[in-house]
Amino acid sequence: MMRQEWTRRGLSIRFDLVLSAFALLTGTGVAAGAEERPPTREFEIRNDRAYLGGQQVRLWGVRSGNALYSWNVTERHVNCLDTMVAHGINTIGLYIQGSNGGFPNREAGYDGFHRDGRLKPDVAARLEWLVREADKRGMVIMVGLFSPSKDQNLYDEAAIKRAVEEAARFLKERQLKNVFVDLVHEYNNPERMDQPLMREPDGAAKKAKLARWFKAVAPDIEVGVCPAENTGTEDEFPGMDVRIIQKSMEIPSKGFVVNVELTRHDYYENDGIFSKSDLVEMRADWERYKAAPNSAMLFHAAYIQGITNRSNTAPNPERGGYGKSATDRGVRVFYDWLRDNVGRWEYPNHVPAKP
Repeated sequence: MMRQEWTRRGLSIRFDLVLSAFALLTGTGVAAGAEERPPTREFEIRNDRAYLGGQQVRLWGVRSGNALYSWNVTERHVNCLDTMVAHGINTIGLYIQGSNGGFPNREAGYDGFHRDGRLKPDVAARLEWLVREADKRGMVIMVGLFSPSKDQNLYDEAAIKRAVEEAARFLKERQLKNVFVDLVHEYNNPERMDQPLMREPDGAAKKAKLARWFKAVAPDIEVGVCPAENTGTEDEFPGMDVRIIQKSMEIPSKGFVVNVELTRHDYYENDGIFSKSDLVEMRADWERYKAAPNSAMLFHAAYIQGITNRSNTAPNPERGGYGKSATDRGVRVFYDWLRDNVGRWEYPNHVPAKP
């Protein structure tokens, strides 16, 4: 009976969110029967530090670029939030245009925009569900808009503008404030980013245009653009709030910095397995961010982000095992390190583990 009741409640929440998203995105107002929901805690940046609900916080997260792939995948993420906060994770990074799907199909990520830039109601509803469940636990969601190999799905610059505005409007009107936005992931990727607006030259002006479009609708939500590493484009531009970087880029000493894609050490073809040398390099990265108070990082693993992969279960929001073998696939080593070296998350603080 308890299982049936939980299932009914979950279906009711989904239906309500889909109704609300459809009504908002079609301009028909609040759907009959849809519940008006209160604002979430607000994420802000003050003096190069992160704040949530007016309290200063340190962000430690995971990159889960395909968390909105399906209702099933999003539900798995919701079900894992308590385990995440128990180990110190208080941030999740996801993308409306799904990220690299890995193995067997890197293009498997679900595109949450129609080709003309309209935001798909099912993706919007899943996004709100995850954002609000995260807020219940004092967590932050990094919402990415555009991904490499998906940008070309949009017809033209007018479609890009519409996508930016619809995403901004949805976040604003649904009062989803515990977020910040990566407008374009891997800006200027030489192989997989095709839209001229998302490539050099004149990158600073183009990024500023994207930010203006977003801010004209949702001025209070912090934005940034992640450059493709080593391609000659910068993370700073007029209108930037968050300095977004990736992989092995140096942590700037000024600004609030988020590495939204820490260097990945497992392979989509054999996800969730790490060598001893991998573990040494991974821990060094984590310590680097721990020592930089103006920074945050999203741990990146094929095990978490890919779709299917060798594990056959990806994307995996679950910890899994320690990554020693095919029967021990997982990222538990990161969870345990964070819990033992930073502490479990109890908003607004990380509570250190007892000696």
